[in-house]
Amino acid sequence: MKLLMKTIVMTTALCFCLPSAAQPQHDNANHATHDMHDHEEANSSHAANSGRGASDGPVLTRTEDIESALADGGEPIVADVLGVVCDFCALAMNKIFSKREEVAAIYVDLDTKALNLVLVPGASMNDQTITDLAVQAGYRIAEVRRGDAALGGAS
Repeated sequence: MKLLMKTIVMTTALCFCLPSAAQPQHDNANHATHDMHDHEEANSSHAANSGRGASDGPVLTRTEDIESALADGGEPIVADVLGVVCDFCALAMNKIFSKREEVAAIYVDLDTKALNLVLVPGASMNDQTITDLAVQAGYRIAEVRRGDAALGGAS
């Protein structure tokens, strides 16, 4: 009886939480409630006003790891991510990008909807690679800023 009830509850939950075909898919099986979030929040007033600098989007979020990687001479990159809204989103992005040897530091800022990267000094990662990795994590990239633009200076 308990198994039957558990199966019914899980089936019902899946029916209400399945993403539409237009929304990103995640490889995280425990992420059922994530798709209830609005995946097009990137243009919300909160996102539009959070963490903005002189550039048109969020600037690099300064964490201890980010600061250390910058001090070592790494290149700062900020990518606007469409649909990143919760801790599971951040975990998915971290899982994919942390595996890359070019990445010295990573931080997914849920407030600004931004992927913050600092590359290892001398390493490079083009915009297409960033976009492809984000797609592997289940997200889309709207824009990528580097260097001064990522730090809030002029492009």
